[in-house]
Amino acid sequence: MRRLASFLTIILIAIALTFSSASAQAEAPPVVHAVMFWMNGCPHCHEVLENVLPPLQGKYGAQLEILLVEVVDVEDVNRLYEVAASYGIPREQVGVPFLVIGDRVLIGARQIPDELPGLIESHLAKSGVDWPAIPRLDEFLLQPTPVPQVASIPGGAVVRVSLFTTLDCQDCQLITAQALGPLYQQYGEQLQVQTIDVVTSADVAYLYQVAAGYGLSSDQVDLPLLIIGEHVLMVEEIPAQLPALIKFYLARGGVDFPSHPPRSDAAASSPTLDLPAATEAPLPAEAAPAHTQSNGFILAIVVIALMVIALVYSLLAFTLGKTFSLPAWTDWLIPALIVIGIGVAAYLSYVETQSVEAICGPVGDCNTVQQSRYAKLFDILPIGVLGLLGYVALLASWIARRFVPKLEKPAAIGFFGMAFFAVIFSLYLTYLEPFVIRAVCIWCLTSAVIVTLLLMLGTPPAVLQFAIPDEEE
Repeated sequence: MRRLASFLTIILIAIALTFSSASAQAEAPPVVHAVMFWMNGCPHCHEVLENVLPPLQGKYGAQLEILLVEVVDVEDVNRLYEVAASYGIPREQVGVPFLVIGDRVLIGARQIPDELPGLIESHLAKSGVDWPAIPRLDEFLLQPTPVPQVASIPGGAVVRVSLFTTLDCQDCQLITAQALGPLYQQYGEQLQVQTIDVVTSADVAYLYQVAAGYGLSSDQVDLPLLIIGEHVLMVEEIPAQLPALIKFYLARGGVDFPSHPPRSDAAASSPTLDLPAATEAPLPAEAAPAHTQSNGFILAIVVIALMVIALVYSLLAFTLGKTFSLPAWTDWLIPALIVIGIGVAAYLSYVETQSVEAICGPVGDCNTVQQSRYAKLFDILPIGVLGLLGYVALLASWIARRFVPKLEKPAAIGFFGMAFFAVIFSLYLTYLEPFVIRAVCIWCLTSAVIVTLLLMLGTPPAVLQFAIPDEEE
């Protein structure tokens, strides 16, 4: 009887422990996991780290785990690009802070505070969410605390500087982070940075206006550009000279924000620029969204479709050896179109090389396109100059085919090859406008239409000459 009682007692204890364990597991609170990439010295990152994440961490406690990945060098930037690519985000749209939660990516000091709280609540209602499927996550340096501590140096002197930068600039993020990050840690509140995002053509005009006050012409200006006292530093000059200048001005009792000239009404109304007065403490500049200018997007897409049709037609014509016949007079449309193209390319070359604003008209925002990093091939050759050279080469080829019988066949095929390449390159550039740059250049679309028509007109002579055996020439 005692054995039976002991056995029943053991069974009851086991059942109680089982239910207790199951109950504990059932009552375990869900946890939301996220990963955020950040740069020390990035004002947008510090805005999120200091003002957005701490309240959320305090509200949800152990139910919210956000691991930080600090982007320090070029290798880290490439890893960030790799992560972004795994979520279908092109390099041009990548910026910091960059937060991944579940299958969502939030970028910038606007999107993160706007959408992160709702995503946390949504995932908690669904029993939490695991760590994001980030490639090589275990290789990243993950920090357990969401807010980096900034050392405070005793002393009342403060150095205030202005920094012109833009999100569409990898050098800006790397240089400013590597230069300002250690300085933030060293000087704390004694270093205050007023960040000015250069996004629109009005912002660029204002940047040139400020630079002119320091004796710099527009072709001498580059980003990032930092002003401290009477000194202007650009690109590599920032990490090379800024530390010594900070020490110099601190020894003299500090320096206030530079006195910038007032902006015009158009520039002052820009919603993407945050300019506190020189006597105020700098406000953290929010991550400006990519410039959106939908005006002309449909036209750009129509031009893209026409270029694709022209490319397919020309390839089929060469493959089948057949093409439609054109009246003789249409051959003279080729030099007429080339002359128009030369005019367009010459104007764009002037705009790009002289750093002046283009006359855009009612369609698109050509200045945003011309001021993007895609306006130069390999960051060296302006696209307008490349187009000008291409049109001159096409004109020379047409003249050779028309007036030099011995060169008729190679000139016709050469004209076709150059026009075919021009359409492919224009197709790439036109795609960038609505889908990457988020602005349309009417001059660029005009040039794209011209080279498309030149390909259509140049295909029949090339197919005809290609079909003639060499001995019959």
